[in-house]
Amino acid sequence: MIALSPIFVLSFAIAIVLFLLFVFKLSTKGCAILTVCGLTCALICSVMVGYKISFNTQAITDISSDNMQISASISNSTKEPNPSSEKTIAIDTVSTETTESSPNESETTNIDGNIDNKNIDTNSNSMNNSNIDENSSDKWKAHHITALFTCDGYGLLYTSLILMISISIACFAYRWFKQEQNHHGLFYLILLFMALGGVTLVYASHLIAFFIGIELLSIPFVGLIGYQYTQTHSLEAAVKYMILSAIASVFLLMGIAFYYATTGELTFSGLSYQLSTMSYPSTLLLIGVCLMLVGIGFKLSLVPFQLWLPDVYQGAPTIVALLLSTVGKVAIFCAIARLFLLAPIVNNETIRIILVIMAFCSILWGNLLALMQSSLKRILAYSSIAHFGYLLTALIAVQYQVLALETIGVYLIGYILANICILGAISLDSHSDELQDHENEIDLSGLFWRRPILALTMGVGLLSLAGTPLTAGFVGRFLLVLLGVTAELWWLVAAVVIGSALGLYFYARLIINLYIRPVCRDDLISSKSSIKLKWTDIRISELIIVLCALLTMLCGIYPKWLFNLVSMAQYLTT
Repeated sequence: MIALSPIFVLSFAIAIVLFLLFVFKLSTKGCAILTVCGLTCALICSVMVGYKISFNTQAITDISSDNMQISASISNSTKEPNPSSEKTIAIDTVSTETTESSPNESETTNIDGNIDNKNIDTNSNSMNNSNIDENSSDKWKAHHITALFTCDGYGLLYTSLILMISISIACFAYRWFKQEQNHHGLFYLILLFMALGGVTLVYASHLIAFFIGIELLSIPFVGLIGYQYTQTHSLEAAVKYMILSAIASVFLLMGIAFYYATTGELTFSGLSYQLSTMSYPSTLLLIGVCLMLVGIGFKLSLVPFQLWLPDVYQGAPTIVALLLSTVGKVAIFCAIARLFLLAPIVNNETIRIILVIMAFCSILWGNLLALMQSSLKRILAYSSIAHFGYLLTALIAVQYQVLALETIGVYLIGYILANICILGAISLDSHSDELQDHENEIDLSGLFWRRPILALTMGVGLLSLAGTPLTAGFVGRFLLVLLGVTAELWWLVAAVVIGSALGLYFYARLIINLYIRPVCRDDLISSKSSIKLKWTDIRISELIIVLCALLTMLCGIYPKWLFNLVSMAQYLTT
C-alpha cells in the first residue's frame, strides 16, 4: 500500500489538524504550519513513489532492449556458419548454462562448429521470460493497487501538481488572513479535505472512486466559497455552486447507473473491454454517456453548463477562485482523460459530435464574453471556459493521437503556473477584512508603481494565458493546434485560432493597465514618485509567484525538460 501513501498522509494530517483545532483551539498560524507540513510530506511520498515506478519501468525497458540485442546477435550468428567473436559473445550472454554444458557438447555444437539454434533459442527465451516476469510483477504491484485506484506516472504527476498548488494556497491564505484577529484554522482543514479529494480523483480507475473523488472535491468548495461571508456576493456564490453542483452530481450518478446497467462494469479497464467487444452501442448506453457529460460539463464549466462560473469566481475569495480554476478543474480533467483513454467513448460518432460542439461553443463563448468584462476574476472565469474548450480538443483526439496526453500535460502545467501568477498576485494585494478583493481594473491600475513584483508576475501570467511566444502558454497552444491539424479537427482548429486572437485583446488591455502611471489619489502613489521596491518585503508568498513566473518563461524558452517530464508520465499510463 505504499503507492497510496499520499492519501494516507493527507488523511493523517486531517485527523491531526481536526484534533488540535477543536481540542486545543489551535491558532491560524499553527494550522497553516501543520497544513503545509502535511501537504509537503504527501508531496515527498508522491515523488518517492514516482521515482520507484520510474526506476522499475526503466529497468524493464533496459532488459527488453538487451533481450532484443541478444536475439538479433543470435539471428546474425545463425546466418553465418563460420565461427566468429560475435557468436561467442552471444552464447556467453544468453546463459552460463550454455557455456558449461560440456558433457552434452555434441548436442549444442556440431562437428563443423555450427550452433544448434533450437537449444539456444529455448534457453534464451526461458531466461528472457523469467526476467520479464520478475520485473513485470514489480511493475504490476507498483501500478495497480486495488480495483478502485491505479498508481502510475500519469497520476503521480498530477498528484504532485495538486499538492504543490495546495501548498501555495496555504501560504497565500495566511497572508490574506494576516490582518484579522479571528482564528481561521477551519479554512485549512477544509483545504486539506479538498486536496484529499483531488488526489483521490487523480488516482481513480473506477467509476465509484471517480464519483467519490468528485464529491470529496466539490463539497469542500461550498464551504470555501462562502467562507468569508462578510464579503460582497460571497453567500450568493456559495448557494449557486451548492445547488448546481448537487444537480450535476445527480446527472453524473444517473449516467453511471445507466453505464453499469448496459456494460455490467464500473472499472475503467472493464469498460474498455465491454465497449470494444460491443457490435454497436445501445440506446441506454448513449443516454448514460450523455448524462455523464452533463455532470462533467458542469464541473468543467463547458458550454452550455457555464453560466454559474463567473458569479462564483466573483463572489469567492481570490484564493478560492485560484483553487477552483486549478485543482477543481485539473483533477477532474485528468480523471476524465484517463477514462477516455481506456474506454473508447469517443469512437461513437454521436458522442464525438456532441463533444466537438461543446468545445467549439466553449472557445468562442468564453473569449467573446471576456471582452465585455471589467472585473479581472470574471475575465479569468470566461477565459477558463475557453481554455478547457481548448483542452477538450485534445481530449477528443486522445484515442487517435500519440501526443494527445503530452499536449494535455504541457497545456495544464502552463495554465496552472499562469493562474498562480495572476490570482496569487491579486490575493497578496488584498486582505480578508475588505468587502471585496482588488479585482477590478481600476484597483489594478498602476500596480507596477505600487507593487512592481506583483505586477511583473501578473504580466507574465497574462502573457502566458494569451499564448504569446517565450511562455509556457505558447508551447501548449502550439501543440494543441498541431494536434488538431493532425487529427483533422478543422472546426476546432479554426476556433482555437479565432479565440486566441480575441483573447490577445483583453489580455493586452489588462497588461497595459498594470503599467499606466497613476494620477494622484489617496491610495496610490503620486505620479512624481519613483518605484518603491523593498526586498525586505518579499515573503514566501512572493517567492512562490516569482518562481511560477520564472518557470513560465523557462518552459517557453527551453521546453525540453517539460516534454521529458510529461512524456515519462504518459509512458507509464499503460
